[in-house]
Amino acid sequence: MMRLAEIQAHLSSMSELLDIVGAMRSLSGMRIQEAQQALLGIRRYAEAVAAGIADTLLLMEEPEPPRHVVGQVAVILCAAEHGFVGGFNERLVEAAQAAVQHGGLLFILGTRGAMLAVERRRPPAWTHPMATRCAAAPETVQRLSAELYRRISRGEIARVELIFTRYGQGIAASIRRRLLLPLDLAPLGAKQPRQPPLHNLDPVALHERLMAEYVFALLTEAVVESIASENAARLAAMEAARDNVSKKLEQLRQDARQARQSEITAELLELVTGAQALGSNRS
Repeated sequence: MMRLAEIQAHLSSMSELLDIVGAMRSLSGMRIQEAQQALLGIRRYAEAVAAGIADTLLLMEEPEPPRHVVGQVAVILCAAEHGFVGGFNERLVEAAQAAVQHGGLLFILGTRGAMLAVERRRPPAWTHPMATRCAAAPETVQRLSAELYRRISRGEIARVELIFTRYGQGIAASIRRRLLLPLDLAPLGAKQPRQPPLHNLDPVALHERLMAEYVFALLTEAVVESIASENAARLAAMEAARDNVSKKLEQLRQDARQARQSEITAELLELVTGAQALGSNRS
């Protein structure tokens, strides 16, 4: 059995660890709520832009037949930036590997996901840290969009797909795979108004700007969904850690009580032995 001083040192360390776990739980819960609130506005904005695209379709000439576009498939993966998320990254990287197994470029947001992809011998063509807060999501999406459009303009990419995790309150997070580019305009065309809208910009320029803004909104939604999902995974991990640390603390407290009782017993035995020795010397 450990000495009482050693047990008390362990108790102090485990108590500090429990405080850290509690702080991480609270922070993860706050991040989830923050992301859920942000998603409401992002989705409303995406719907408004989609309605604008539907309006501009009435201003456009008849579309040309689709042409064969040369280029690879680019898969954007929204992974975790920090640890303590269980198997969150493993599932995402497996889905991305399946998507690019026949060739393609892998774009990864999230340092942890990028490291895992390298370990599995599927290094990304481009990587960038994942936003850890909703306020940082627009800047992250801007950097990603700039890289995508640069490669598209050079003829490297013909199709873009998006893989991210969607958070669901009270249910397991689900991995989603969405076609990002080329945009599917058929659902938007079904919502066209009867009269073309009033406009001041050139219809083609207006249409292109709206489409770019719509892509930006979809990417931002995926990033914020990933922030919520990453923190939900971390919250679950911290809850499990809290239970384990609490059990260990209770065991250490029991060991401390036993060690304290053993020390008291040993001191009493020393007193009795000393008293007996004194009595023997006097006699």
